[in-house]
Amino acid sequence: MMLFGNIRSQQFYELLRQATENAAQAAAMLGRLLEDPALFSELGPAIKDLESKGDELTHSLFERINKTFATPLERGDLAALGVAIDSVVDAMEAAAARIGIYRVQNSDKHFRAFAQILRAQATELVAAIDLLAGGKLFDIGERIRQINTLENHGDDELRLALSELYDQAASDPIRFVTMKEIYETLEEATDQVETVANTLEGVIMKRA
Repeated sequence: MMLFGNIRSQQFYELLRQATENAAQAAAMLGRLLEDPALFSELGPAIKDLESKGDELTHSLFERINKTFATPLERGDLAALGVAIDSVVDAMEAAAARIGIYRVQNSDKHFRAFAQILRAQATELVAAIDLLAGGKLFDIGERIRQINTLENHGDDELRLALSELYDQAASDPIRFVTMKEIYETLEEATDQVETVANTLEGVIMKRA
């Protein structure tokens, strides 16, 4: 039996699916930007548009929650999922914005690593929401584990990036400050994806 089996319930699924696809598009664009920061004039506004779209989808989800008597999941869980997914895109847009603000022109191995991590997390997130809609709750566990593992890789990448930055801080303190902020914002984006995974895990535990 599908959690989103009837037409009205399916509408909740569609909004969550659109939100996760929006996050995946943001991850793809941010990945391109991290691989080539010189593309900011093209990709920065596009990512900002996706952030605005995410806000609209979250608003639509809340409206539907408030107007629907019987929801396919607890109202609090639906709301928490919507907010968490939106926060993923917010964090990605914040990282992209900083690349533009600080006029970053060149990529590095840490940018490229975060690009891979965020793209992979977004892919797992879309798959997890599909499984949720199909009522395949126990299959979501593997997607959650993958997201958590990728978040741990993000933690490791941040530590490595900051360590290397520190070694160069004396010779270029401005770069240390600006790049530290960007790296930390990228790691925050991986944390936000993990928050969605943790919210999904809570849903599974309630229905187990």
